[in-house]
Amino acid sequence: MRFGIPFSLIFSLNALFFLVSCSSQSLPPGQNRPVSSQNLPPANKSAISPVWTNYEINAGVHAIAFEKNLVWVGTEQGVLVYDRQQDKIVKKIDNKSGLLSNDVTSIEIDSKGNKWIGTHGGGLVLVGEGLKGRIKKTYTVPQLADPFVYKTLLDSEGRLWVATWKGANLYDGKVWKKFTKEDGLVDNWVYSLGIDKSGTVWFGTEGGANSFDGKNWQTFTHKEGLGADLKDIPDFEKIVNKSRHHASAPGKEAEGYNPNYILSLAIDRNDVKWFGTWGAGLSRFDGKSWKNFTVKEGLPGNFVADIFVDSDNGLWIGTEGGIGYFNGKSWVKYTRSEGLIDDSVFTISPDKTGNKWFGTLDGISKLEGFVPNL
Repeated sequence: MRFGIPFSLIFSLNALFFLVSCSSQSLPPGQNRPVSSQNLPPANKSAISPVWTNYEINAGVHAIAFEKNLVWVGTEQGVLVYDRQQDKIVKKIDNKSGLLSNDVTSIEIDSKGNKWIGTHGGGLVLVGEGLKGRIKKTYTVPQLADPFVYKTLLDSEGRLWVATWKGANLYDGKVWKKFTKEDGLVDNWVYSLGIDKSGTVWFGTEGGANSFDGKNWQTFTHKEGLGADLKDIPDFEKIVNKSRHHASAPGKEAEGYNPNYILSLAIDRNDVKWFGTWGAGLSRFDGKSWKNFTVKEGLPGNFVADIFVDSDNGLWIGTEGGIGYFNGKSWVKYTRSEGLIDDSVFTISPDKTGNKWFGTLDGISKLEGFVPNL
């Protein structure tokens, strides 16, 4: 427990993302310090021992994207651009340089090098290629369903899908299209997106999951198997969300446990769907049946903020209790004890060399080397 406040309370009161005050208004250069990976389970003899490098930027990190040697970092204080060759922050984009909101929630880079930057209350910002790229345009209402953007995703056709608090959007480069409950969404408050092998789009919302194949919608909720039962959450604590986000919407009184409230989703290489929930653990759906995982089964935490599937179909999750890795049979946890900069993990992104970068409450941790076979 940090700051004497449970993660779930901070999580709910600040509408999904931590909004913490930093000790300094100006961010220091990217500091990295290798951390020994002690107390790890025995590694595969052919594997490289895991090595942690921490970047202490004194800000919560909610998005990480890679453009050649540049790392684009979305924080609650704007966008930082870190040059790996120079080992320092070389650019900052915030409300002084064009953002309408400093709270950055997502970053997607298209085939032309454009950065699509989602913000909390400031819409979607388009930034050009490279370090010299400038803000080209800002999209908000009426193009977007809502200026509170939580996830962006490019499909195989180069179209951009956007998750917002008032529905989802699709942009084909010319026309914006909006999807809401009237079209088939189970809930307008959308947090996560995914696309399966057939091209079907999946949405994670506060009311459950949806799939959309271009014509037909399907809905999945706790009744179908999504989210663990309350009896399987031993550390449940009832916490009513009093944020303006929920206070302005009747029926949105989120608590410390909500099996239909999907924070994250990912689709693995076998086309299995994984859903991270608000306090109800992780759910696996193979198209026919559901299986739920909680701390009882080995998760580091029951609030699953992000999910990533690696090249070996291994599953990585970021939670309020650290990182979890699942090889299909067993879980291994990574926390501050193993070298992680902070146990509150919001986002997971791989670079081209296979390193995993984890955005946390206090900065970034990079993990090099592979995890042990379990």
